[in-house]
Amino acid sequence: MILSEDRRHCYEELQQALEQLQRTVAQDNLDRAALAIEYKKVQQFFGNQIMRSPSAELDASEPPPEQSYLTEIHKQLRLLGTDVTFLQVAKQPATASARQTATAERLNTLIGYCGAVLQKKSGAPGPVQMQN
Repeated sequence: MILSEDRRHCYEELQQALEQLQRTVAQDNLDRAALAIEYKKVQQFFGNQIMRSPSAELDASEPPPEQSYLTEIHKQLRLLGTDVTFLQVAKQPATASARQTATAERLNTLIGYCGAVLQKKSGAPGPVQMQN
């Protein structure tokens, strides 16, 4: 799989945004509202910059070369949204801590997928299975 320079740049930006989100989640005194805002920005970036590629770049009859990764990233981002929501509403410290850990693990998975897309040079059958 060979990405165009523009697509590569988009995935690099996504990976950086996910890493920033990961740093936010790792904070001891996590600002849950700020986390939700950051998540929304990442989700919007993915939807606007990666999912909606310019039509000149992709042939409509052919899926993008990284289609299986796109599918997994999209799924994991939706699940991350659920994790963030659960973290926001967690009342007990133990529950909040468990949700924070789950969110961090989901971010690790997403960062791994971005890294896999950026490292691939030739076609592959599908995404590498990451532990959730």
